[in-house]
Amino acid sequence: MKVTVQKLGIIQNAEFDLKPLTIFVGPNNTGKTWLAYTLASILGTHGWHEYAQAYAANQISSIYPPLDSAIEQLLTRGDTKIDLYDFADQYGELYFNSVANFARRWMKEFMSTQFSLFDDMDIVISLEEIKTTFLERVKKASLRESVARKLVNVRKKSGDQIMYAYTSTENNELITERLPAEDVKESLIRSVARVLHQSLYPQIHVFPTERTAIVTFGLGSGKNNEKPFENLEMAQEIIETIEKTYHLKKVFQQLQELLKLNIREYIEKKPKVAIGPINYFIGMISNIFQFGSKEIAKREGVAKNDPTIQSYLELAKVLERDILAGTVAFSTPEPDSRRDIFFQPAQNISLEIPIASSMVKELSSLVLYLRYLAQPGDLLIIDEPEMNLHPVAQVKIIEFLSMLVNAGLHVLITTHSTYVIDHLVNLMDAHKHENQEEIAEKFLLERKDAFIAQDKVSVYEVTDSGEVKDILDQDGVIHWQTFSDVTEYVQRVHFEFLGG
Repeated sequence: MKVTVQKLGIIQNAEFDLKPLTIFVGPNNTGKTWLAYTLASILGTHGWHEYAQAYAANQISSIYPPLDSAIEQLLTRGDTKIDLYDFADQYGELYFNSVANFARRWMKEFMSTQFSLFDDMDIVISLEEIKTTFLERVKKASLRESVARKLVNVRKKSGDQIMYAYTSTENNELITERLPAEDVKESLIRSVARVLHQSLYPQIHVFPTERTAIVTFGLGSGKNNEKPFENLEMAQEIIETIEKTYHLKKVFQQLQELLKLNIREYIEKKPKVAIGPINYFIGMISNIFQFGSKEIAKREGVAKNDPTIQSYLELAKVLERDILAGTVAFSTPEPDSRRDIFFQPAQNISLEIPIASSMVKELSSLVLYLRYLAQPGDLLIIDEPEMNLHPVAQVKIIEFLSMLVNAGLHVLITTHSTYVIDHLVNLMDAHKHENQEEIAEKFLLERKDAFIAQDKVSVYEVTDSGEVKDILDQDGVIHWQTFSDVTEYVQRVHFEFLGG
C-alpha cells in the first residue's frame, strides 16, 4: 500500500510503501514517530469513529450514493442491504482518502497538542497494489452486531458480498420515532467503515516508547483505577480545610512559595488527555487484563484448529524463553482488584513488573499481545523496539520481528539501532540461501523462519530536512548514511585528532 504525505510537521514530502515489515530510521525530531502515529490514527479505530460521526452529522459531503441510499431505506422502510464488495471496489480508496483528508480536523486532539498545526497536512493512500487482497478480505469478513441501543441490527456472513441491516421496532413504528435519524445513520456508516478498515488491518496496536512505564501501572487492578475527578475533589476539600486553619494556611502558603506553584490552580486545571497512541496501548493492556480462564480456554481451543493462532502462542513462548529468559504471567488466574503482571526468571522466583529489568518492561506487553490478542493481518506499530536492549537482544529482536511477519502479522517500527538494520540485511540474504536449515544455527534464535524475503521489507530514512528516502536498494543493501556518518566521525576524532 503506497502512502504519500505532505506537510506533516517537519516532513514536507514523503512517499513510501507500507510492506509487511516497514522501518523508519533517522535522527531524533525528524518526524518518524509522528509519521507512524498518523498512520495509526487514520487506518485504525480512531479514524473510522471520527469519520462516521462527522458523516452522519453532515459535516462531510455525501460522496457514496449506495451508502446514502441504504441509509434512507433503513430510516424509511426499516431494513436495507448494501453490496459491500462492490462498494469497496468502487469507493474503498476514495473512503480512505476522505478519512485522511478529514484527519486534519481531529489530528490535534489525537496528538494531544495545542501548538502543532495540521491544517495543510495532505495524505494520499493508494490501494492499487493490494486491491485484490483487500476485496477478498471484504468478502471474507463477517459482522453480527446490534447497535444504537440494540435497535439497529447489522449482519454479514463470511463469503457473502451483502451486508444486511434492519431495525427492531414494534407495530410498524419508524425507527426515527425511537432514535434520532443521525444515530441510525451513524450506526450503519460505522458498520461499513469497520469492515473496510479491518479488511486492511484487523486491528492496529501501537507500542509507544512510554510502554515501559505504562505496563508497570497494573492496568485493570483496583489499586490504580481511582477516578481522577474524585481525586481532584478530595484534593480540593483538603485544601479548603487547610485554608480555614490559620497555622496550616501559613505553612501551605510557604510551601507554594517554595515550589513556585499555585497548587489550587494546578489541580483545578483540566487534566491533559493522553496522546492517542498511548490510549491505544492502554486500551490493549486493559483488555488483556480482563482475560480469565474462560477466554484463555477459548483461545487455546481456536488454536487447536488454527495453525496461525497456535503459532502466535508459540511465538510468545519464544520471546519469553530466548530473549527474556523467563516467563510473563498474571499474579492471579482470574481478573480481580489485586491482579498484576509478574515476571518469573526462575521457577520459584516471581518479580513484579516495576522491579523487573528494563528489557522485561519493554517486551512483556508484546508477550501478552501474542498470547491473548494476536490475529492474522494485525498491524503492530512499535516505536524503537530496541529501547533498553543490550546489543545481543537488539539482534535477537529483529530476528523475532521477522518471525512475526512470516507468521502473518504486519510490523512498522522506528529505530536508531545499527544492529537492527545491519542484521536485517543478513536475514534478507539468508532467505536467498540454498541451505537455510544449515545456516539457521548460525543465527541467535536459530530459526529459519526469521529469514525474510526482501519483497516483504521496506526501509526509509527520515532526514532532518523533512525528506523521506527509500534506502533499501534492489540488491538488498541498506544505505543508512544516518548511522555511518556518526561512525566515521567517531573514528576520525580518534585517529586524526587523538593520535589513535
